[in-house]
Amino acid sequence: MYKKYIKRILDIVFSILIMILLLPLFIIVGIMCLIITGKIIYRQKRDGLNKESYVIYKFSSIKPNGKYSKILNIVRSFGLDELPQLINVLKGDMSIIGPRPFITGEKLPIMPKDDAYTVRPGMISLATANGRRYISHKKRLEYDKEYIKKVSFKLDLYIFFKTMGVLFKQNIKGDCDGQKI
Repeated sequence: MYKKYIKRILDIVFSILIMILLLPLFIIVGIMCLIITGKIIYRQKRDGLNKESYVIYKFSSIKPNGKYSKILNIVRSFGLDELPQLINVLKGDMSIIGPRPFITGEKLPIMPKDDAYTVRPGMISLATANGRRYISHKKRLEYDKEYIKKVSFKLDLYIFFKTMGVLFKQNIKGDCDGQKI
């Protein structure tokens, strides 16, 4: 019942609340992205529930030449570039918590196709909570597989709070995507 109904209701409620509370941050980050990269939103095709393709939204945090600016590197390190995905959550493309979405056409080396697309992809995941960008692709897929088998409110709470701890711990050290700031 949680996976099918309650999770979706919680996604909608929390997405709206987060968007309202963080509206000033949305505006500030959007303006910074526009000034530094020339655009506010980055769009990319991803595969979601039942392998239906959708467009994911992120703040445009990488310069057109593929380089990072120091300030937008900080935005990325805190995951703020992912805030526009709350729109994807409201639309039903994503969940706040679930396996990270795959790029359309991406090969899945260790997970059977049927398992990978049985839940909505999430903004944060079990892999995010266990190392974020510092784990291998293979390990990420293993965490995704584990999450798909065990989806529950308790697991979602664990992932949320552990991810906040990981973000705090990684950023308090001044480490942004492996680069010292």
